[in-house]
Amino acid sequence: MKSIKNITFIAVLFISMLKIVYAQTDVITAGDDLRTIANIDLAKATSDHKLMVEVQPPPINSSTVRYFMPKIVPGTYVINNFGRFVTDFSAIDREGKLLSVNRIDTNVWEISGADRLEKIIYRVEDTYNSESLPVVFEPTGTCIDSGKVFMLNNYTLIGYFEGCKDLPYTVSITKPEGFYGATSMPLNSTIGNTDYYNPVNYFDLHDNPMMYSVPDTASVMVNNTKVLLSVYSPNKKITSSYLAEHTTELFKAQGEYLGGELPTEKYSVLVYLSDGGFKSNAAGALEHFKSTTFCYPEVSNDEFIQPFRDVVSHEFFHIVTPLGIHSEEVGNFDFINPVMSKHLWLYEGSTEYYSIHAQVKHGVITPEQYFNKLQQKMYFSMLYLNDTLPFTELSKGALDKYKSQYINVYQKGALINMCLDLYLLKLSDGKYGLQNLKSELGKKFGPERSFKDEELFDIITEMTYPEIREFFRLYVEGSNKIPYRQFLEYAGYEYFDKVKTKVPAMIGAALEFGEGGSLEVVEVYDFGKELGLKIGDRVIAVNGKEVNAHNLRFVSRDFENSVKPGDEVEVTVMRKSNGASLVKKVLKTETYLVDKEEQFVVKPVNTPTAEQLMIRKAWINQ
Repeated sequence: MKSIKNITFIAVLFISMLKIVYAQTDVITAGDDLRTIANIDLAKATSDHKLMVEVQPPPINSSTVRYFMPKIVPGTYVINNFGRFVTDFSAIDREGKLLSVNRIDTNVWEISGADRLEKIIYRVEDTYNSESLPVVFEPTGTCIDSGKVFMLNNYTLIGYFEGCKDLPYTVSITKPEGFYGATSMPLNSTIGNTDYYNPVNYFDLHDNPMMYSVPDTASVMVNNTKVLLSVYSPNKKITSSYLAEHTTELFKAQGEYLGGELPTEKYSVLVYLSDGGFKSNAAGALEHFKSTTFCYPEVSNDEFIQPFRDVVSHEFFHIVTPLGIHSEEVGNFDFINPVMSKHLWLYEGSTEYYSIHAQVKHGVITPEQYFNKLQQKMYFSMLYLNDTLPFTELSKGALDKYKSQYINVYQKGALINMCLDLYLLKLSDGKYGLQNLKSELGKKFGPERSFKDEELFDIITEMTYPEIREFFRLYVEGSNKIPYRQFLEYAGYEYFDKVKTKVPAMIGAALEFGEGGSLEVVEVYDFGKELGLKIGDRVIAVNGKEVNAHNLRFVSRDFENSVKPGDEVEVTVMRKSNGASLVKKVLKTETYLVDKEEQFVVKPVNTPTAEQLMIRKAWINQ
């Protein structure tokens, strides 16, 4: 989880082992071209943000059949019950007569006379504007904004018939004049204003979101993969060409980092920008195997580029895990009753590690910036999260029991992979690291072949070294704290739990985190007294930079690196006036050096050995 300007910034991927909850009966008549056909006309979207959906089943030979909408989908950790957005559901036979329909629960309809069923018709409500609770995180949902934009996560619109989840689909999307459909799903044909797609099964359909709008697109080649950037910016503040220009270096580094051919020819980044905020009070992304949906406030190009880079640097690496490396049940999701895999350390942890490691290894960020990012992850994982919770247990319980700990897959999950990388390099004399391991796992399995969830640790051990099995036992399956000092020392770096330093004073007060990320003064120290701070002040900016609970550490670090003793410091606060209203106050004074205790510090050793330098070179190319 990352956040900017009080907006929760979430990028999550849900990899599951799933069990069937409804019995799949033999309801389909044998034939050469069995497929479900779905038709949606975007041009007929209503002003109340609804679409009519028409779905035709393959020939059915039973008297009843069930139609399912997902209860939960990959990438989310909340029961969304997408059936709640469906209304006016009707089933029609081949003579145009209505068939009896019984709604079993929120997400399941049972149709009688199914052997005569021609089609079902229903309306679907836009999740972005719906009053139904709980609110659906926007990258997970669908926006139906007639004449402007359609951000379509297909599982919110189209379900599957009993026994038909693994059969192919034909989906037709009729678009308004001048609109373009951005997606990684291959376009089969376009006739007039209607686009036709042929996803191979329901998983393929659900896994390829679409964004239809007046096109603003650009593309970047990463090895053999075309990365499509499609942007909807209502006031045209952000353009795809700007994003492409300012991420080419990052994409190039990612391509070099991965090397060779990638497991998909196309990857789509669908960017939806809002000038009015979101109902979820959140912003961020949802990963798919070959694309990501990214929702964010409409700001300027300059303000947007860094959060965009942060998202892209993580999301794009999901084409390796789980697209190319995954457990055997990943392609057979039960959208009703998921059970988690125990390998989120790989799916999310290694992806997050790749996202920052690729940047330092190929010169996009400096080693100092790299270690700052690692320090931040240590800080959150050890001070705010359960650092002794076995990571396999966290993974298995991430949907329910350990939901509050899920964010640690991006913190400790990345750190586990950092240490695994260093350990592999140590054992191989710098010749074999995590990149080599994942490359070989990708060749061994790939998109079409899966591993058994319980066998992965032993498979990796057979491919590498016996010591690696003990690593997994202690630090992934076990409750042991990771000895960062041991692993960082392999590359000639020292690790300190705490270090006392002198830094320029910035605020001079104890701050309490409040609602929405606010920073309230609860105790004033010497420098704060010189500034004129008072208990109850709400700090909102330092030297003109907005500051809140989410970015305080980053602002502080930037301040300490750029400000010198004797420089004037300007702290802006909101202060109660007349006992009620808040008044903005700008406080100023000259800064001076004060003692600071910094935690989780990584520094290069003074005289590294030849072996350490060799491993450091292989690790971060320094």
